[in-house]
Amino acid sequence: MGHRRGVSRGQVSLFPESIEDLIADDHPVRVIDLYIEQLDLAELGFGKVHVARKGRPPYHPGDLLKLYLYGYLNRVRSSRRLEAECQRNIEVMWLLGRLAPDHKTIANFRKDEGRGIQNVCREFVQFCRHAGLIAGELVAIDGSKFQAVASRHRAVGDEALARRQAQLQERIARYLKELDEADKHEGEVIDRSAVQAALGRLRQEQEAAAQQRATLKTTHRKAQIEGETDARLLKDNQGRSIAGYNVQSAVDAQHKLIVHHDVVCEANDLQQLLPMALAVKQVLEQNRLTVVADAGYSSGAHLSGCEANGITPYVALNRSSNTQAGGTLFDRTHFHYDTQSDTYRCPANMLLIRKQAHHGDRVTIYAGVSCHGCALKPQCTTAARRYVSRHFDEASFSRCEQRLVQERHIMRLRGAIVEHPFGNLKRWILGNARYLVRGLFKVKTEMALAVWAYNWRRCLSLISVEAMKMLLRA
Repeated sequence: MGHRRGVSRGQVSLFPESIEDLIADDHPVRVIDLYIEQLDLAELGFGKVHVARKGRPPYHPGDLLKLYLYGYLNRVRSSRRLEAECQRNIEVMWLLGRLAPDHKTIANFRKDEGRGIQNVCREFVQFCRHAGLIAGELVAIDGSKFQAVASRHRAVGDEALARRQAQLQERIARYLKELDEADKHEGEVIDRSAVQAALGRLRQEQEAAAQQRATLKTTHRKAQIEGETDARLLKDNQGRSIAGYNVQSAVDAQHKLIVHHDVVCEANDLQQLLPMALAVKQVLEQNRLTVVADAGYSSGAHLSGCEANGITPYVALNRSSNTQAGGTLFDRTHFHYDTQSDTYRCPANMLLIRKQAHHGDRVTIYAGVSCHGCALKPQCTTAARRYVSRHFDEASFSRCEQRLVQERHIMRLRGAIVEHPFGNLKRWILGNARYLVRGLFKVKTEMALAVWAYNWRRCLSLISVEAMKMLLRA
């Protein structure tokens, strides 16, 4: 018995197959086509939806949007690889009607249509919400570091830039000295135009270094990434230093769909809780919202802001601990605060009164008035009297702590919610978890494509292709 053999490459079929016949009715590309065809791309911010009468006709933005969504769903992100897929992939040929744009056109679409791409990512969240896939009862917020195109070895600090300026100044002085020496010796021949060109290049480099130092000073950064100034030196989850961006995500607990995301240049998550929670509340169009986050979001001002806006935060608190005398002295919890008199009572029932307020640290300092001769002083302080600090938002911290005690399971649930999307984004959608573009706005565009693709994959795993078709046609 022989092996199975294919048909001859030169054989002509009496009834040739069309591309339509090669794509099954329940194939995901049919839903991609149906969904994007129904979008109002002009309203979403895409250009070239309406073409001019003169000039060469451009590609329709819907076709390029289909190509990018298909590519990110199948781990094909490079414009050159997408160009190749247009010429060899039957699914892409069907999706684009055999259009084959070149890689420059594909790359320019991602670069120029960032606003529209980010808007269509938000629009798909609304589609999932109306389809009943987003409950909005509990949303987990977390951040993760994604690598930029530039290497961490391209990072330069103020000291390195100062040394570079000094080296450049030394080289400029050397060239000027050579010119002076040539003027003294009339017989010596020197190419003055080449020397002047070299001096011009050195002065440009010196000016660039000075501008970099000024940028570091105004942005209060320790280092800047050459070639990608928006990126920051960040610590990843393994403690390694990378050049990258901080990606914030808010994930709905029901089906782990990403409700809202953002890309920031901050090294930590301390200032992200309130803006993320408010954005989620706006997306879900709810008056009340419950969010959960880890200790990286432990900010009293943000906890108070959430409560003031109808948002109930469950945040693991990161409070300072008692380190005096090895932690053997009375902790702050041993002191009772009286809201009416704005004073504290120590374990010996002695008074601590308000001494001063530090608005930068948002704390008020209270000092003991009768510590001298107190029998419990050796257990209380090694100083002349005891000081206790109270945060401006101490009441919000206390309420959050009470909520965590009452519902201990919610922090374990947090990890199960937020780690799933980040794992998929890093290992499947983005492959090597490194961006292909430079600059914050372009990075936000690429992350919008990645989040859109993740939500799309998640949606297809929850409901069938036929069900999505019915939702789109309804």
